Amino acid sequence: MNEENLVFLVSRKQRVVISGSRRRDVIKCIVKIPQLDLLIAASQRGLITVFNNQMRVQTSTNVTDTSWITGCDYLPQLKRIVATTERTIIVWDYKSQGSSQENYFVIKPMDHCLLCVCVVSLPDQLCRDDILLGDDGGFVNKYTVQSDDFGLKQAKSKKKLQSQVIDSKNFKSVKRKLHNDWVMKIRYIPTLNCFGSCSLDSVHSLVLESLKKLEDNSPVREFSMPRGANSFCYCVKANVIVTGGDDKVLRLWHPNISTKPVGKLVGHMFSITEIVTNEKDQLVISLSSAKVFRVWDIQTLSLLQVFHDTQGGPGDMQIYSMIYDTNHGMLIAGSSVIDMYPLTRMIQDTKQVPHTHEREINVMLYNKYFHQVLTICSESIIKVWELETGLQIYQILDPHGFNVELTSASINESGFLFATGAYNGTVKVWDFDSGQEMKALPKGKDWVEEEHYVKRLIFLKTPEKQQSFLLALERSGKIKMIQGKDGDICLMVVWELPDVTPVLQGVNHVVHLKSSGKERNVAIPFPDVTLAATETSSPRANSPVACTQVNCIDLLQIEGYNLIAAGTLNGVIILWNFVTSTVKELYRPEDCLTVDPDLDPKRLRINDILFLFRTPECARRLSQDSLCSSSQRGSSKGPQSSKGSKQSIHDSESKGEQTDVTVGEQKSADKRHPGGTCVPESKPPLLVTAHQDGHLRLWTMEGRLLKDVLPLTRHSAVSLTSLCTDSCTRVLLTSNVEGHVILCSIGSFLDPPHDEKKFKQLLAWRAHSLEIVQVIYVEDRQVVLTASTDGSIRLWHALSGHYCGYFGQRRPFDLSQTSDFILPCDVNEYPIEIKEESKLTDNKQKYIYPLVFDQQRWQKMSSMSLLFKRTPPKPFEVESDFKFFKSLSSSKNRKHNLEGFMTENREAGIVFGSLPIYRVQSPTSLRFLPLIGSEALKEAPDGLPGRKKGGHVPHERMQRRKSLKRNLVPQINLAPAFFPGISK
Repeated sequence: MNEENLVFLVSRKQRVVISGSRRRDVIKCIVKIPQLDLLIAASQRGLITVFNNQMRVQTSTNVTDTSWITGCDYLPQLKRIVATTERTIIVWDYKSQGSSQENYFVIKPMDHCLLCVCVVSLPDQLCRDDILLGDDGGFVNKYTVQSDDFGLKQAKSKKKLQSQVIDSKNFKSVKRKLHNDWVMKIRYIPTLNCFGSCSLDSVHSLVLESLKKLEDNSPVREFSMPRGANSFCYCVKANVIVTGGDDKVLRLWHPNISTKPVGKLVGHMFSITEIVTNEKDQLVISLSSAKVFRVWDIQTLSLLQVFHDTQGGPGDMQIYSMIYDTNHGMLIAGSSVIDMYPLTRMIQDTKQVPHTHEREINVMLYNKYFHQVLTICSESIIKVWELETGLQIYQILDPHGFNVELTSASINESGFLFATGAYNGTVKVWDFDSGQEMKALPKGKDWVEEEHYVKRLIFLKTPEKQQSFLLALERSGKIKMIQGKDGDICLMVVWELPDVTPVLQGVNHVVHLKSSGKERNVAIPFPDVTLAATETSSPRANSPVACTQVNCIDLLQIEGYNLIAAGTLNGVIILWNFVTSTVKELYRPEDCLTVDPDLDPKRLRINDILFLFRTPECARRLSQDSLCSSSQRGSSKGPQSSKGSKQSIHDSESKGEQTDVTVGEQKSADKRHPGGTCVPESKPPLLVTAHQDGHLRLWTMEGRLLKDVLPLTRHSAVSLTSLCTDSCTRVLLTSNVEGHVILCSIGSFLDPPHDEKKFKQLLAWRAHSLEIVQVIYVEDRQVVLTASTDGSIRLWHALSGHYCGYFGQRRPFDLSQTSDFILPCDVNEYPIEIKEESKLTDNKQKYIYPLVFDQQRWQKMSSMSLLFKRTPPKPFEVESDFKFFKSLSSSKNRKHNLEGFMTENREAGIVFGSLPIYRVQSPTSLRFLPLIGSEALKEAPDGLPGRKKGGHVPHERMQRRKSLKRNLVPQINLAPAFFPGISK
């Protein structure tokens, strides 16, 4: 068997040696915590180590010096680790700070020697866990531990203390004798809502029952097998229990049929010690005492792989524990060290460089009717792949001749034909299904090398099926139409668009076209035109920046529109409109920007251009979908309606905006059509351009800039390379030279008035380490295809940016959205999900203080004498005269302090130190410092203490003023009058 076709890649085994373990120590138990992605390893001599997801030691401790550890597990409610020795239970708080000797508790004594342990995790239990124990007397014990049993008994001393002992009688416990021999393994199965325990007893080999059976003596479900069972496991999908023991046979049992097994797996030559399952791939891995691993397919009961751990000395001949890590696709075994065997598919996905072609990719196309992908590399090899599986269907070597590089390709509207263009100007048409050549445009005799380099090919829509037309863009900037007739194997150039660049560089930005007058027997999609008038060029036409060629084109050939858009090397956008017979310059950088001659002129280049247009059918479908979704949201009740699910990439737009727009369109449509039939009108198309400076710009047909976006990635502005959208123009994808893919939502933006806020970037991730030449969005499967100069075609989930695989890998694709997040070996950046600003700012506090000064009431005061009355004010007078601060909210008892710019003033007290200081402009230049108490006001009835009219403050009054300030703190009689919003 080929090594790469095996389940586990033994040659990539990783070994972890636990530092700090004693001589001749072994790993007795390994436990995986999936929700925390942590690994717990307990050695026989008492060392417990916690590893993170990178298999680096997070924390460790030695919990015993006198006895051996027999098992361990994790308490999910108490967030602690439980381990068992021969006569004790140890509970360790692995997250506590300080010396680890103070963080564990010992529960003893026990009646029998404990051999195994597991934790019962029930969702309805809070701050409480149940521990199941198996001992050498055949008993199954259940202990209930709570957080109060340990939280109040922690030592506060910082010295190294002895372990704290708790009497086992303080805990609620039950036990029942279920076996006549040692209990070798005990596990709780949440799917079956029961526990299982296996023993060396030949009669009561396996017991499968609910926890309530431990409290009575009623009969239990028993499975018998010769010489008992050393281990067992349960497979959820297959609904079978697999057991193995000293008789060297794996038996498969139905949980409800205990009389006879449903299947047997024979092959081990020694006693079976451990059994684990891989639920995702439906595999069973069994281990014998001779360190021989066997991998079985649980559906077909066939043997897939056998491998033997040959490393280690005589003392390392036994493996004591084994688990399967679902998160990382690893088989982990513990002996004197920890060995990790990765799945072969994980190595193919993460360790091997994705490799589709030997050379860099030039072209990638997707046939939506055949569900196949066509790729072409610079070595001129055409390969066709199946999208669902990633398997290669056929390939064509040297399609245009030996050592002739292919530079472009296109698929026609029906999907039955595809065309290829080469660097020497030759064009060929092929049958997509069989890969047979059908038509060809040969090389001209007088053609110069690379003069007719074909940069872009586009199939045109034709009314007659017997004719096929192609639009070709050459490197020189020439745009040609190529015709192919049925029965004729040769292609011919029908017409060539005139060079309009010198004319557009003149005074006029719009040039009219006229028909050439040639008579043709067959109707062509675009008429043969010439320029109506020749304008004199301006001096800027001779500048080096203005001398450009067309770099990219796109066409819109639909009812009412017959357009060709072209982007040039210096950033000029040219629009050919064959309906109005005009050619127009939509945008020129030097007209809007001050061009610095010292800067690189290549920064203005347009690398790709794309029409954004939504047909009436798509608009009608989107309108119906939005109305249905809004009605479902309105009818849904309960917590289910508030749960967010990423079932479709198009649901990422704001539901409120989409509903408002749709309802508005529905109302306007109903007014235009009283009968109730809604016929959406097609909106005018837009243009989107990808620029060399990293900007993404959207334009109207009049040349007005709607949106200028710099996509957010982990790096600065990077040159964009390609553009792609879906059939209904709801999402927009672009790529750059650094290998990033950017996903944007434009569904609501296309509707007038083209609000900038409706253009949203949803996701960005790095797909390649080198430049991406093309990106394709497959709408029905919601995946993204990327082609790069590194020679690989990769597949990604559009919803999350998760990696699916690459074309050319050995295993088939799995396009289902899984929880396994893996990255290629040349990518180490995680996807960036763009959050909406409103979600981040909703919870912010809008006001620093719940009080606002009322300026109108302050202005109504005729004199300041009313404020300093000798007699205490009555409640009515307080309400009308002294309440100058209006409350923004009712009084609330807050658990936390209000946010403020200044910290509290401890010297002024709790109340006055937390209040803000207001400065009030008045004719007397009166200034409030802290609030003045009533006793202090009596001492200074004519004004503020210590203030003379127009004079300075004498020394004795200054001293008196300081003493008054010290007496102000406890006086709070008028505080409710000035600040009625203050809570007690």
